[in-house]
Amino acid sequence: MHTSTKTAAIAILASIVLTACGGAPSESDMKEALEKQMKIEMDASKSFMGGAGADMAAKLMPKIEGLKKIGCKEDGEKAYRCDVELEVSQNGRTNKGPGNMRFVKGSEGWMASAK
Repeated sequence: MHTSTKTAAIAILASIVLTACGGAPSESDMKEALEKQMKIEMDASKSFMGGAGADMAAKLMPKIEGLKKIGCKEDGEKAYRCDVELEVSQNGRTNKGPGNMRFVKGSEGWMASAK
């Protein structure tokens, strides 16, 4: 095989492998999507409660301390259902456990989906 042909074949193969690996969200993508969703919910709670109630809602909102990706499977177009180990703190207590979540790739990046 000619050197330029080998180089082209390697480049095509690498492209295919990288495309396949780039499908599912990374741990950081998932954590960012969950934090974004929590912020949306927090803002909605603040608007609904107003004043002192908004401050209380902010204090009660859970915080993601860590997220470990266990694995993901395709679940529709640009969507993945992922098993994760999630560590969340709320009111001075931290809980850690497994969970299953759905993530959808939208125009502004990954989003956590309730579906």
